[in-house]
Amino acid sequence: MKYLLTLCMGFFMLLSCNNKSSQSAAIATDEPEVNEDTLFRVIDLANNLKPCSDSLLLSDIVEDVEYVKLEAVDNALVGEMYKGYVSDSAIFFSCIGSPIRPHIFMFDRFTGKFIRTIGKSGQGPGEMYSPVNVVAKDSLVYLSSDYRDELFVYKIKNGEFVRCIPLNKPYASAWYYYIGDNRVIHFPFYNVWDGKYSMCDMTIQDFDGNIIQEQTPEVDYTGFDYRNKPNTGFAVAWAYKNHPNVYSFFTDTIYAAFDDTIRPRYLLSLGKYKRPLQLKVSPEWKNYIIFHHFCETKDCLLGSFGLEQKAWFFRYDKKSKEIKTWKQEAKPWDNLPGFEWIIRSAPGITNDIDGCSDHLRKMSYVNENQFAICITQDNMDEIRKIVSESTNVKFPEKRQQLLDMIDSMGPDDNPILAIYKLKD
Repeated sequence: MKYLLTLCMGFFMLLSCNNKSSQSAAIATDEPEVNEDTLFRVIDLANNLKPCSDSLLLSDIVEDVEYVKLEAVDNALVGEMYKGYVSDSAIFFSCIGSPIRPHIFMFDRFTGKFIRTIGKSGQGPGEMYSPVNVVAKDSLVYLSSDYRDELFVYKIKNGEFVRCIPLNKPYASAWYYYIGDNRVIHFPFYNVWDGKYSMCDMTIQDFDGNIIQEQTPEVDYTGFDYRNKPNTGFAVAWAYKNHPNVYSFFTDTIYAAFDDTIRPRYLLSLGKYKRPLQLKVSPEWKNYIIFHHFCETKDCLLGSFGLEQKAWFFRYDKKSKEIKTWKQEAKPWDNLPGFEWIIRSAPGITNDIDGCSDHLRKMSYVNENQFAICITQDNMDEIRKIVSESTNVKFPEKRQQLLDMIDSMGPDDNPILAIYKLKD
């Protein structure tokens, strides 16, 4: 699961949404828009797969970095970050380890001092197994599980259990979600079986589980059943300016939630590289664009995808409409027959901020506009080498600070989080 600690992202079509639940968004072409971020745009990716010669730079999307060393105490010895969330005052850290451990370790946002644990394993009130994500908002923290169709809500100040919020889409709908004002926006990722195969890209619901609006692709279900269904993988989702976004594999459209309305923002034109809906998982997937991550700033949309067993990245400039692409050699996942098309490893981006890891898949979103690299006992030697050999970084003083922190790590110390702030 470690590759889930990274950047994460999605897509689009000419459809504008009405406010009726369980209906697809309709085409939005006439509506006048003032906000640039709500304009509908087409990105012709298929005809722009021409790798450019310049570098893909982290400073293109990141403006600053800071480091937090998590305090090591007996009841809070953590390992590699599984999921994390950074609020204005605290770091919520879920690590890979025993299922009987507390779900979340809470640390001070600036000093890294351990505060408390939140949640525990079990079947009693406020207890669950296998947490998969954490989000904090105001005075509450929201945890999800991979076997319960609910969010578990706790008070931040004392870890007290408050309530469960039912999720209206029951299959794997708790992997990605966003908390608004008495709203949950989540991404059920298409695998709901209820007598027939049904699909949904994004759902807005209230805290009682009532659907306010959802984006359901208009797909011909003929021939779909639980034995013959599109394997679409997990939702590619992210937030930009506090608006959650998701890429729809079915319509190649990026949708965003604005208050209680779902609207299309981008259409990715994939041409011959669009994967057929009913293509079974097989080596043929290498012939089609399979998106992995997106992130966004005021200037650009950055995405990554696999194609022909290569790692591809694109940058769409919102002002000039220019599309730049990069192609890199990548290690395939070749230990499972039929899955050789999966891209396991590629550098991704040149880290000209502080010289830390340049591997996009080692970067994990920790809130709406920040992601983090987790430096542990297992990877600190590798990262020390990368940082030591880096040159021409934007923040040489922070590069040195990071080296000093790594050099001071003891054998039983907790991780260091390098937290990168995306440009507004």
